[in-house]
Amino acid sequence: MAELLFHDATVITMDRDRNVLERASVAVAGERIVDVGPPDALRDRYRAAKIIDCRRKALMPGMVDLHGYLGGSLLKSAGQNLGGGERRAMLDDLLPDFTDEEWWEADAQLNALERLKMGTTCMFSMMGGNGTRTDDVVFTQIAARELERIGLRTRIGLGPARPPWPRRFAYWRNGVKTERMVGFDEVIDNCDRLLSQSRRAGASIIDYGVALSRIGNRNEHDPVWSPEREQWVRKQAEAILHLQGKHGVTFWTHMYGNAIEYAHDEKLGLLGPRTILSHCTGISERAIAIMRDTGTHAAHHPRAARIYTYPGRCPVPELIDAGVNVALGSDTPATHNCDLFMDMKAAIDQQRIHFKDANILPPGKVLEMATIDGCKALGLDGELGSVEVGKKADLITVDLFQPHLYPLDMLVFRLVYNATGADVADVTVSGRLVMEDRKVLTIDETEVLEHAQAVYQRFVERAHLAGQTRNPDRFWGESRAG
Repeated sequence: MAELLFHDATVITMDRDRNVLERASVAVAGERIVDVGPPDALRDRYRAAKIIDCRRKALMPGMVDLHGYLGGSLLKSAGQNLGGGERRAMLDDLLPDFTDEEWWEADAQLNALERLKMGTTCMFSMMGGNGTRTDDVVFTQIAARELERIGLRTRIGLGPARPPWPRRFAYWRNGVKTERMVGFDEVIDNCDRLLSQSRRAGASIIDYGVALSRIGNRNEHDPVWSPEREQWVRKQAEAILHLQGKHGVTFWTHMYGNAIEYAHDEKLGLLGPRTILSHCTGISERAIAIMRDTGTHAAHHPRAARIYTYPGRCPVPELIDAGVNVALGSDTPATHNCDLFMDMKAAIDQQRIHFKDANILPPGKVLEMATIDGCKALGLDGELGSVEVGKKADLITVDLFQPHLYPLDMLVFRLVYNATGADVADVTVSGRLVMEDRKVLTIDETEVLEHAQAVYQRFVERAHLAGQTRNPDRFWGESRAG
């Protein structure tokens, strides 16, 4: 018995043989795919199922974003005209000082809504990125509740904010601010508590990993390095290793420049098959070899702000050729959108411009990076990332009947080069239909947007951000603002 039937689609399976089925139907029962086969046969076999008409649609696995950013959806464009170090310093203060429980609720709702509508069904996200809010478990619990309710599969990365410690955090009740100094050990205890709760909860589309903003060693590619922060490198690493070993979870961190060699040479123990290194810009041939030898995964973010604020390319082809698993991520919606279709195109363009080679990063490889390779990095490729019987039904359809996608030929080329997240029509996560014909079914979109706007306006006033939410000088008519 199936509850849902995607009828008569062109199915991009992403299975081992990368089969593309010209006319096929996919049946879903509970959270899993139970049948893939000829449309007429499956329609007769599953007459009681809800039918999604997929003529003129492609069906494929949902996208996997290895650099989501809880806390970023309500920060769009804030400080956009600042340099890398200045902007990070601003964000370091905003989340710990000016966010409350309602803010995290609204941000998680908006985060889930915009990703689902762009075809992302799974993301890894730190709990705030620069100004991580693990000073109190309530912020993570609220975000997790809303992500699950709306239906975005998420692995939330738990860990300490950037040092030094102790550090001050603010709490807002009815517009009144109180402050408290929070120590490093308290934050690690909070992470341990959340990880333990996740293991007891069992089946859920929300789980947890551990995360650091960065290793923290002296590094010309790191805009926030300081001697004071470097003193915390080993203590951070030991705490993360303890949590990772105790709970058996993924570790994720930003990684630039010489940090991979440093982590390896200092025997921090942070590299390995359960580790995802984000950005990987400005890394050396030796770093690539270390990643290969340790089984460490890379996450590439071709539209991230640091691409144009700091030197260094992510050597994607070199990593792939060395045998390193490389997947995609969007980074924060605070600087751009989280459309992984756009990231696929940007990944191709960036490497082809560098190598002056039109055959670098073929569309098929980039689609793997956005789907099955992301699942592999999360240790979920046995459950997700392809359209196969027995796998969980994290699926999207793409409306092909549009001028920018015609003529219909070389479908993978067409999707990677020409489609955007706005072409996604239907989405299921763990077999649950969360979007149909671009209407999200799990929450009132109007209410989410209106609530987000109201919370954002209060946040701007509270944080005195008006100066960072206006157009910079020389915005019009000149080649450079500022």
